[in-house]
Amino acid sequence: MLVFTDGAPSLPCSWDVDVSCCDEWDTFSPTLQTAAAEYGAFTVWAATGRRFGLCERTIRPCGKWCENNGVNGYYWTDGTFMPYIFNGEWRNCWCGSPGFCMCQPTCQIRLPGPVYAIPITGVSQDGAVVPASSWRVDNGIWLVRTDGVCWPDRQDFDVDSGAGTLFVTYIKGLPVPSVLQRAAGELACEWAKSCQGQACRLPQRVQSVSRQGVSVQMVPIDVLLKNGFTGVTTVDQVIRNFNPTGLTGDMRIASPDLVLGRHTTIA
Repeated sequence: MLVFTDGAPSLPCSWDVDVSCCDEWDTFSPTLQTAAAEYGAFTVWAATGRRFGLCERTIRPCGKWCENNGVNGYYWTDGTFMPYIFNGEWRNCWCGSPGFCMCQPTCQIRLPGPVYAIPITGVSQDGAVVPASSWRVDNGIWLVRTDGVCWPDRQDFDVDSGAGTLFVTYIKGLPVPSVLQRAAGELACEWAKSCQGQACRLPQRVQSVSRQGVSVQMVPIDVLLKNGFTGVTTVDQVIRNFNPTGLTGDMRIASPDLVLGRHTTIA
């Protein structure tokens, strides 16, 4: 069951929840099925570090422009010195343009990654499609120009089309592994049964049970939730394998030199 197709930044994208192991699924109403599938997908997506799911994004990359010193372009320095070693001696290299003293392509744009795919018509400049033969993607983040022409130094953000614009539409993210689809479906099934008042495997707020001389100690639900687990053993095993350190999102590096692309949220 496909859920979260709108691709909102705060939600997973294109999760196909596998409920094949839920014998009771067809007895639930369509409304309950949708709600349960969303619960299962969102919970497993968040518990595995918010990494999986393929989202379509359209951005307008922003370059760096310095009016007074003639240095401009995408993601290179404004004329700084780069240290390097040559014949055992430290030297400084002037890097006022890309690729001059570093092993880099001459012209590239950084896209918020990971980039899974770019449609053939996904890149447009000045209102015209840039042929797919004129660019490539490196390391899942760099859109490299390969036809001898460079991306524009800057673009006109006051207009929404035509001259002075650069748009990149691409698929961002990682495909959802089938094992996570099944885990989300299993959790969705238990949640739906709970909503119907049926017996389910979701944990309750019980720490100990004593009956006929036998005592059972259970992990408090607060501890499970704090560690990103659900209390359903088979689901938690998958979560633990995909996210052993309990990360809540992808690791990121913040830098004042990193120029982010602009995307329109309301038009």
